[in-house]
Amino acid sequence: MIEAKMPLNEARRLRILEEYQILDTENEADFDEITKLASEICESPISTITFINTARQWFKSYVGLPNREGPRNLSFCAHAINETEMFYIEDARTDERFYDSPLVLGDPNIVFYAGIPLIDKEGYALGTLCVIDTKTKKLTEFQEKALKTLAHQVMKLIELRKVNLKLQAKNEILKESYAELERFSQVVSHDIKSPLNNILGLTEMLKEEHCGVTNTEANLYIDLIKESSEKLKEYIDATLRAYKNGTLATDEKEFFYLNSVLKECIKMLNPKGEYEITLPENIEIFNFKSYFEQIFLNLIGNAIKYNDKEKVVINITVETRGDYYKIIVKDNGVGIPSDKLSKIFEMFYTLEQEDRFNNNGTGIGLSSVKSLVKRCDGEISVNSNLGFGSEFILKFNP
Repeated sequence: MIEAKMPLNEARRLRILEEYQILDTENEADFDEITKLASEICESPISTITFINTARQWFKSYVGLPNREGPRNLSFCAHAINETEMFYIEDARTDERFYDSPLVLGDPNIVFYAGIPLIDKEGYALGTLCVIDTKTKKLTEFQEKALKTLAHQVMKLIELRKVNLKLQAKNEILKESYAELERFSQVVSHDIKSPLNNILGLTEMLKEEHCGVTNTEANLYIDLIKESSEKLKEYIDATLRAYKNGTLATDEKEFFYLNSVLKECIKMLNPKGEYEITLPENIEIFNFKSYFEQIFLNLIGNAIKYNDKEKVVINITVETRGDYYKIIVKDNGVGIPSDKLSKIFEMFYTLEQEDRFNNNGTGIGLSSVKSLVKRCDGEISVNSNLGFGSEFILKFNP
């Protein structure tokens, strides 16, 4: 048997297929009705809605077959996805590509095959709607048109499933945001009202004692007011950024190169080139680009701020581990105490230490990063050696 050629841009085709989240899902009546109808209209005992994965063909719905999947290298549908119209085999026993196939010589004894590629709006063939018979035959013009119409309906169902999954995901994000807002409302009375109370108290004191204080004392009060005001502004700005991050992403994932994102972040955080930042080997990623920008702005920014060394060194590397990428952001900064590592991603949790620029953190940044990583279907963890630096480890699908 001659195996099917890999489609052009196979990696992207597989990624788009994954986005539909349809592989290995349960039977659905809408799809089963289509395969049954295709089988009856085309007078063929076998009909399937097939998706071609890396090494297998998987049937979302099937009539007349005992198994739900099979190897891709034996698949007739793997040939069909290379076509734009119907892929037609009248007699596989005389076709040089299939005559010695186990599927022709043995069960299910394929002789006739007709498959319509299921092509998404971007032009990628995800699989097929096909009919199969154990005898040679030709479809009538009516049967061919009906099969094409049914294939079109399959794609509509698939697209509808994708839209519904996105709506469900957005609902989950909203639920998480509401939970965070509840947590925020509990903390606000202490962490934000305290600076406000300082402002009010010091302002009142300045008003009452203005005539009797020296200029030095007045300046001290003013400085304290400024400090409290800046602290309040920092909390508010950081909180707004955190919640803005939850809604700024595009509705669709996209292909982009990691280094294009990292270079934009470095341009903002290291405009004078005073910090040594090493970029990794460039990789192409399919995900939310805007989320990645926020993630690495925060991680690189922290690596710069929480660093007590004369020369800041940040090394960003990428490791390919089977079906995922491992991105590591490592610095030579102050490090994190071992008993604090499990808490640093909690909202409003801080290490209570000044950064390189004599500012204190708000405890919002890393919480926001963890939330964004989760929305990108990724994972984040941290290792640290107090006094020698930290490394943040992110895992993402390619």
